[in-house]
Parts: sequence; structure tokens; C-alpha cells
Amino acid sequence: MILSALAVQFINTPQSRRMAQQQLTSTYTVFDIDDDSSTGENLARSLVNTLVIVSVICAMTFLIVLLYKFRCMKLLLGYMILSSTVLFFFLGGFIFTVAIQKYRLPIDAFSYFFSLYNFAMVGTIAVFYQKGISTFITRAYLVATSVILSWQLSHFDDWTAWTLLIMLALYDLCAVLTPCGPL
Repeated sequence: MILSALAVQFINTPQSRRMAQQQLTSTYTVFDIDDDSSTGENLARSLVNTLVIVSVICAMTFLIVLLYKFRCMKLLLGYMILSSTVLFFFLGGFIFTVAIQKYRLPIDAFSYFFSLYNFAMVGTIAVFYQKGISTFITRAYLVATSVILSWQLSHFDDWTAWTLLIMLALYDLCAVLTPCGPL
């Protein structure tokens, strides 16, 4: 959690926040939240945005449970590996790009893509293969996954972030503790 907070604090720039809100979070949000609207309007818009996000998470959870139920293990494993690789490569690359721009790190394109490719491939192998790889490295990449995701989620506006936090907590309780939940 401390690493996530440090990443959000020291890697973000005002330009990267605007760019991420336009590119990354616009994919997940239906309504834009503005400061000129009333509190009720902002709350209603953020609830709709949150319901869309939680609905997608719910649908993906049911799809994963169905794949598991029908013993489609190779397809499920392939999906998990692909999603982790994409997370390490694209979102990790976005964080790396913002850090390079903020701290003016001198790096050429070949070194950038080579290090990014290695980060993504070693991370995927460390998380899924685990044989011959130190548990310290595997845990470090799992922490990196959490930091990358929390950095991504920090680009939501305050209203959507808080309603998403509350709705995800409620969804998690429903999914795990109720008999009709997917887990």
C-alpha cells in the first residue's frame, strides 16, 4: 500500500493525470464528473460509472467461473497469462513512460522496449511458471501488479473513485459470502 501511494505521488504529473483521464479512464466511464454540477448530479453520475465497471467485473467473474466449471483450464490459463502480460507491458510501460518524462531519464527507444519486454516476460513467467524462480521475485512481481493497478485506479475522479471503492467492497461481500455469488 505504501508503494502504491508512493507511485501515485511521485510518478504522476499534471499532464499525465490529464492524459490518463482522457485515454485510460474514459474507457471505463459513461459520464464525466465536473465541479460545476451539484452534489446529487455528481453522485448519480459516479454511481452509473461505478455500476458499469462493477457489471463488467461481475460478467468477467462469471465467465471465469464458467470456464473453470466446464474445465476449460487451458483457455483460462491462456487468458490469465495474456491479461498479466498486457498489464505488465502496456500499463507498466505507461508508468515507465511517465517516469521517464517526469525525471528526464535519458533512454533510447531500443533500451526502453528491451527493458519493457523483459519486465513483462519475466513478470509473467515469475507469476505463472514459478519453477526455479525465487519466491522473492514472484512476490515482487505480484506487488508490482498491485502497484500498477492502483496507479491506474488513481486516475479516476474523486466521486467515481469513492463510489467504486464502496461498490467493489459490496460486490466482494456478495460474491464471497452469499450462496448466489460466483465464488
